Amino acid sequence: MKLPRPFAALAAAPAALALLPLLAGCAAAPLQDAMYPLRPEQSVTLARGLVLTYDSYSDSRCPANTRCVWAGRLIFRFLIEGPQGTEEFTLGPDRPTAAPAALRGGHVALDMSAIPPARAAGTLKPNDVIPVTLKVTAR
Repeated sequence: MKLPRPFAALAAAPAALALLPLLAGCAAAPLQDAMYPLRPEQSVTLARGLVLTYDSYSDSRCPANTRCVWAGRLIFRFLIEGPQGTEEFTLGPDRPTAAPAALRGGHVALDMSAIPPARAAGTLKPNDVIPVTLKVTAR
């Protein structure tokens, strides 16, 4: 039996209402402003379905107490895994903020005061790492 037009819409409503919890579960939780101290290969969940990983760093800075022709650079590499896949971005003293697309208008900033100075030549050990502190802002 075919229902009159107004009743047909009502008959479809329970099916649509049943899908709402599933669709709400797919939506990412809102990003919160926060500070995250991280070490290489450490991850933090920024929101449901959104994970930030401090992947690695490259430190070619001139060692303290030496003379160098080139000052070198310090670059931190990060990955954000989200619903659209994995996105890579870098931060460093010359580029302390980024706005990865996965954050949808949010920003990541490097806490410059937490970056240690370049070490003296010959004092680096193979297991030494450079930790970072990131400030994530929603907008």
